[in-house]
Formats: sequence, structure tokens, C-alpha cells
Amino acid sequence: MKKAILFDLDGTILDTIKDIHQAVNIGLKTYGYQDVTVDKVKKSVGSGAMQMIALCAPSANQEMVKHIHDAYQTSYDQNDKDLTTIYDGMLSLLKELKKKYQLAVVSNKYDHLVQSLIHHYFPNIFDAALGMTKDLPIKPEPDMVLKILYDLNIIPSEAIYIGDSEPDIIVSKRIGMDHIAVSYGYRDEHILKALSPMHLAKDVDTLKKILLSHF
Repeated sequence: MKKAILFDLDGTILDTIKDIHQAVNIGLKTYGYQDVTVDKVKKSVGSGAMQMIALCAPSANQEMVKHIHDAYQTSYDQNDKDLTTIYDGMLSLLKELKKKYQLAVVSNKYDHLVQSLIHHYFPNIFDAALGMTKDLPIKPEPDMVLKILYDLNIIPSEAIYIGDSEPDIIVSKRIGMDHIAVSYGYRDEHILKALSPMHLAKDVDTLKKILLSHF
């Protein structure tokens, strides 16, 4: 019996890409690098901010990536809610699911941003939330997900994980957790299909149907 549903954040419950894109380009411009497109940022999100910057500025060395990252992060910390929106139908789905399940967020975004965004957009919805800290390796390593499961007092077989990118599917498979990939986020459907997820949802309505019919 399932007792909890875990969600990724960016590209799964919140469309954060416009705010991220804006801050990435501020970071790049600060150090004389060319703007990147929204699509480029979408394809670079998922494995932490430093990796995202490295992908958006491939010619930058490690030290310069750190400088760009810091400029990006300063901007994003101040403007993380300007253009961000909840995916259509997500809030009502979460409220419905909360009647039956414990709900949590596990994200490779920095933890202070995860906590701020969850508090702002989803007050009193989630039972637990965890972002990137210095203490645990990020997804697809299992540590963050396992910590949340421990905090919720459940085992992997009692939970479902929902996310939009490679780390989400990989970590779910590593610990034997049922999972759903969503293609309305920041990865193209063919990329997700290549990872053979248990289920694939093209929109929030399809996600709801999968949850109601399979779990």
C-alpha cells in the first residue's frame, strides 16, 4: 500500500524556468559570456546550479564557472518568484492527494530556495521538503530520497516518486521505488522514454489519471 508521494520541484510542480533563465543570463553577461536560450537552460537544469552553469558556459574553466554561478545565484535568490508559476491543475491535484498520502519534495535545487518556494506557493501542503545541502549528495544518488523516506517513516515500496528529468528516474530505479516521469517539464518525451520509466505523463491531467488508476 502506498503511503507517500514524493515530487521533484523544477519542471514537475513549479514552472521556474523563466526566473532561472533570466538569472543565468545575468550571470553570463556579468563575465562577458553570450546569452543562452530558454531551451538551453531547460536542457541544463536538473543536476544542480553549478552543473547548469557549466553546461550554459561550456568554454568557461572551473574557476570562471564558479564566478558565473555566484552572480547567477545572487540574482536568482532575489528574483526567484517573479515569473514562476504553478503548473495548471497541480495545486488542486496536490490538495486531493493530501487527503490520502503524505506529500514531500526532493529537489537538486539549493535547500533554501526549495523551502522558500514551497512556503510561498504551497503553504500547508507538503509534509517534508529537502533540497541540495552540503551534507548529502544530490540525485541520482539515493541519499536525499532515503532521508525523506526516513523522515516520513516509510520504506521505498510504500512511496511513489514523480519527476521530469534523468536523475529522478534513475534514483527511483536505484532504490526500487515506483515512479512517474512527466514530459510537460524540462525534458523532451523521447529522452524520458529512453530511460524506460514505469509511467509517463504528458500533462497534469494525465498524471492524475495514472495515480488514480495504478496506485
